[in-house]
Amino acid sequence: MIVRDIATDQGDVWLIPGDIHFDAQDDRALAVMLKVARAFRVNGAILIGDTFESAGISRHGRPGRKFRFGQGTIAAEAEAARSFIERLSALVLQNRGDPGFLHVLQGNHEAWWTGVQDEFPGLVDTPWYELYGDLFNGWHVWDETTALRLGSLLVCHGHRLRGSLSKNSAASVLANYPGQNTLYGHTHRVDQCVTPTYKYGVSQDHGAWTIGHMRDIKKELTQGQIGPFAERHKQGFALVSIHQPSGCPWRGAARFKVDVVTVDRDTDGAPYCVVGGVLFEEDHALPVK
Repeated sequence: MIVRDIATDQGDVWLIPGDIHFDAQDDRALAVMLKVARAFRVNGAILIGDTFESAGISRHGRPGRKFRFGQGTIAAEAEAARSFIERLSALVLQNRGDPGFLHVLQGNHEAWWTGVQDEFPGLVDTPWYELYGDLFNGWHVWDETTALRLGSLLVCHGHRLRGSLSKNSAASVLANYPGQNTLYGHTHRVDQCVTPTYKYGVSQDHGAWTIGHMRDIKKELTQGQIGPFAERHKQGFALVSIHQPSGCPWRGAARFKVDVVTVDRDTDGAPYCVVGGVLFEEDHALPVK
């Protein structure tokens, strides 16, 4: 992976949703996540990849029923994403005052576009994000091989991480990258592993976190190949806060704290989150489809 350093400041709070997969997203879960983001004054955001389902440009099995009534098309994905992207952009701009802290990573789903380009060379100079018009105006869009570094935390999609799809994903990634802190998506699971080590008489922690997905749960469970594995999947996202303790300025780079937030369901199927002991629910209860 090619690592790009992203500027961070004391007090920053970054929102990193799990893989969203527009237009198969869970709007109700995303709405609750945005409530959390507003409450914690998020001023930076990273879409971790697989932001879109991209079924229509995939060489994998794609039965025609997925595209009935305009579903699964590029236009449908753009329409499904627009409200969320606009609200998140406005939130970061409101809290930061600078639009430069919005980032999009390319996941393996968006990377399917390269297969189309290989078949039709006339599309080689059309990057995947241009398929969605002006949706990502003001965002930094990074290619498939790029990971972003927030201080000492590496953020990437995860499909290029060794061990990410192992049974014990976070422990495996940490074992493969023992001196690194890695936050990633791709697995649709929520898992974390943090191990303290001693270096030159000083305790140091390194960890790995995989943060789940924000896809519609029913679509996960009923999908042909993924369905049986989806029983281990979990909706989730991460809040990454940046801080510099006043008592240890000699350490150099600012510290970070990862809070992995899971989306759970009440007895009526409505999504909710508990963050810092605070319960976040939908503004209005909606019937479960």
